[in-house]
Amino acid sequence: MIKESTTLTVLCLIAAAAASAKQPDSNERIDEIIVTAQKRSESVQDVPLSVSVLGGERISNAAIHSFEDVSQVTPNTDINMTAGYVQVGVRGVNAPINDGMEQSVGFYIDGIYYAKTDFLQDAFLDLDRVEVLKGPQGTLFGKNTIAGAINVTSASPVNTFEASVGYRGGELSTRQLTAMLNLPLLEDRVAFRLAGTTLERDGYVYNTLRHEDEKRVDKSGLRTRMLWEVSNQLSATLTYYEGHAADSGQGWEPFILEDDAQAIHGAFDKSLEAEFDYQSHANSDNRNDVATYVTNLDIRWDIADFQLSFLGSHAESRSDLFLDADTASAPIAEWLRQFTYRQNMLEARLDSGPGRLEYLIGFFGFWSDNKQAGDLRMLPEGPLVSVLGPLLGVENSFTGSEFSGIDAFLNATTTDALIQQYHLSTITKALFSQVTWHLNERLSLVVGLRASQESKSVYLDQDYESTGILLQSAFGVTEYTLDGRRDESNIAPKIAGKYAVGDDDMVYVTLAQGFKAGGFNPLAREADEASFDQEYAQSYEVGYKLTALQGALTANTAIYRTEYDDMQIQAFIGNGFLVSNAAEATTQGLEFDLLYQPRLGTSLYANIGVSDARFNRFPDGPCPATSEHETCDLSGEMLPRSSKYSANLGGSIAYPLLNNRIAAFLGVDWSWRSDILFDLDQDPLDSQDQYHLINLHIGVLDTGNAWKFLVHVKNLEDRKVRQFAADMPVFNGSHMGFLHPPRIVSAEFIYRF
Repeated sequence: MIKESTTLTVLCLIAAAAASAKQPDSNERIDEIIVTAQKRSESVQDVPLSVSVLGGERISNAAIHSFEDVSQVTPNTDINMTAGYVQVGVRGVNAPINDGMEQSVGFYIDGIYYAKTDFLQDAFLDLDRVEVLKGPQGTLFGKNTIAGAINVTSASPVNTFEASVGYRGGELSTRQLTAMLNLPLLEDRVAFRLAGTTLERDGYVYNTLRHEDEKRVDKSGLRTRMLWEVSNQLSATLTYYEGHAADSGQGWEPFILEDDAQAIHGAFDKSLEAEFDYQSHANSDNRNDVATYVTNLDIRWDIADFQLSFLGSHAESRSDLFLDADTASAPIAEWLRQFTYRQNMLEARLDSGPGRLEYLIGFFGFWSDNKQAGDLRMLPEGPLVSVLGPLLGVENSFTGSEFSGIDAFLNATTTDALIQQYHLSTITKALFSQVTWHLNERLSLVVGLRASQESKSVYLDQDYESTGILLQSAFGVTEYTLDGRRDESNIAPKIAGKYAVGDDDMVYVTLAQGFKAGGFNPLAREADEASFDQEYAQSYEVGYKLTALQGALTANTAIYRTEYDDMQIQAFIGNGFLVSNAAEATTQGLEFDLLYQPRLGTSLYANIGVSDARFNRFPDGPCPATSEHETCDLSGEMLPRSSKYSANLGGSIAYPLLNNRIAAFLGVDWSWRSDILFDLDQDPLDSQDQYHLINLHIGVLDTGNAWKFLVHVKNLEDRKVRQFAADMPVFNGSHMGFLHPPRIVSAEFIYRF
C-alpha cells in the first residue's frame, strides 16, 4: 500500500508541473537537438528513423551514470552491464552471452565502432549526448547493428575557457570526483579539453560465506582532446582515453534449491538460503578487472561545397574475469578468463553540401585481434580434504599421512582443468553511400547501399589437465583443436521517403536491411560445431514527427516490423552449449516520444514502447532443465529478455527564488516494464514480473548555470527487481540470479568556472 501511494504521489508531482505551466512564449521553444544518426549533423526532427536522444544536461540532472540507467529511461531498450553478462538489446533483440558472438546493437563513441563490450564503461565522461538508434542500421553503420546502434558523442574542445568540478557521495560509501578543463590556445586556433573521473562504491550484495560485499565498483577514466583549426577549411581533433574498472563479482543469489544442491552447497555455508535478499554464497572471490586505451584522430576538410573526413582509431583492452562457475558455496568449479584485445579502424568519407541532391560516399576498414586464455577448473581444492570432509563433517580427519595415497588417487581422477586458448583475427572492408534527393520543397527520397567483405581466422585449442571425466559430465566440454577461417560478404540497402506535411511536421517510410557477422563459438562441444553463419534482418518502419506550440512540444511516433532470418541462437543441449543459425523471428510494435517545455525551466516527457518479439520458427529449441524432452518447439514464443510493453514518464521543474538568482529543482523519472523471460528455454521460473522504478532528484541550482547541488534517490520504493535469472550450473532444477540495485541515496555538487 505504501509503495502504491508513493507512485501516486510522484505521478501527481508530474501532473502538477504540467498544470502550473503557462502557455509558452516564442522564446521558450525546445533547443534544437542535433544528431549524427545519418553520419551528418542534422535535427532529430528531420531524420527518417526512430532515435531516442539524451543530452548532457539531462544525463547530469537525472544522475544517468551508466548504460543500464540509459535503458531505464529509453523504451524498447534493455542493457545489462554485469561483468561476464553484458547484453545490449533494442526492440526485444539481444545477442547471447558468448565471447565468439558479436553484439546485435552496435556501439560507437565519437564515430568509432567498438566490437568489444569492455569499452562501454568508457562512455560516461563529459558527454554532449547519447543517441539510441532503433532498427537495423547496416547501410551507414555496418555489421552488428541488426537491432540498432548506440551513438555516443563526447564534448568537443571549444575556443573559450571552461572548467568544472563535481563531487558525488552517498550510501554504499559512494565517492565520485569529476573534473573538466577546456583551454583556448594559439589565438583561437588550438583548443585543449581534459576530463577525468574516479568512482568508488561498496557492493550492495553481502557474501555470507566470505563475509565481504559483492558488486563493488572501482573505476577511473581520463580523456584528453585537442582541436587544431589549421585554417577555416581544415581542422583536426586528437583524442586519447585511458580507463580502468574493477568490481567484485556478479552477486549471484540462489532462489530455488533442490535437495541435492541444498545438501552439498549448504554443507559449506550454514546460512545458505533460497531467497532474493541481496545475499550471495559463492565461495570463490569473483572479480573483474578491465583496462582500456584509445587513441582517435578526426580530420575534417572543407573543399568548396564538400567536406572530406578521415577518422582513424587504435584501441586496446586487457581484462581478467574470475568466476565461481558453480555460483554457490561448494568448491566445485571456478573459471579464470584473461583477454587481450586490439582493434584499428579507418573511415574516409566525402559529404556533399546542402542542396537539391545531397550525398555521402565512404570507405570503412576495421581490423581486430582477440586473444583469450581460459582455465575452467573442477574441484580446485581437491576432493578429499576440501569436499568430502566438510560434507561428512570431519574436515580434519583426512589430513594424516595414511590418506595421502587416497588423496593423490582422487586428485588424479577428479580434480581437473580445461585449458583453453582462443585467438580470433578479423578484417572488415566496406564501401557505403547514401543519397538524399529533395524532389520538391516537401518530398525527399533517401537511398543507401553498403557492400561489405569480412575475413575471420581462428585458432581454438582446449585440453584437459587430467582425465576430463567431471568436466564432460558437468559442462559437456571435450578436447579438440580448431584452426579455421571463414569469409563472408554482404549487401545492405536502404530506401526511405519523407514528406513535410506542414512546416513543423513530417511523415516518413523506411525500408532497411541489416546483418550480423558469423563467427566461431569458443564454447562448442566439438570442432564441427564451432562455426556459425551470418544473421540477416529486413525492417519496415513508418513514422511521424511533429513540432508544435511554437517549438515548445515535439511528438514523434513510429510503427515498425523487423524480420530476422538465420538468427544466431545459443542453446544448452543436453550437457553442452550449441550455437547455430537455428531460428526465424519477428519483432514488431510502436514507439512514441513526447517532449514538452511549457515554460523555461520546466520540461516534461513521456515515452511508450511496444515490442512483440517472437520466434516465427524454432522447432528444436532448448527445454527447461527438468523437462523429459531433449528439444522443445519454441515457435511463437517470446525472445529472451524482451519486454512487450515499456513506458517512461517524468519531468523536471526549476522554480526561481531570490529574485531569480537561484532556483529550486525537482526532477522525477518513472519507468515501467512488463514481464520478462530471461532464458531461451522459456522456463517461467527464470523471469521477472512487470515492475516499475522511480528516481527522484531534488536540489538548488544557480540560474546562471555556475553551480548546482542535487540529491538523487534511485529506486525510491526500494523494489527488488531481477536483472538476470537462470539454471544453476551442475544441479538440475535449482536456479540462481542477481538483482537490480536497491534504493541508493546520493548527493552531488557541481561548480562551473
